[in-house]
Amino acid sequence: MEENKKDMSYEQACSDLEEIIRKLESGEASLDESIALYTRGMELASICRSKLDEIVSRISALSADGETETPFEE
Repeated sequence: MEENKKDMSYEQACSDLEEIIRKLESGEASLDESIALYTRGMELASICRSKLDEIVSRISALSADGETETPFEE
């Protein structure tokens, strides 16, 4: 389950995060497991946020044509 942040794709991070959410919402995990899942979920959310930030930066750089830049709302 431990993948390097740079090696994990956005899609994989989202998929893993969805699975963690499902497990936490189902109540099937023990307290200790729930804490571990929550911690991993926060790591995955950070990976997703970082990947999206990278994409926004790349798109902004590509779309900057010297006249206008397309703004992205957070």
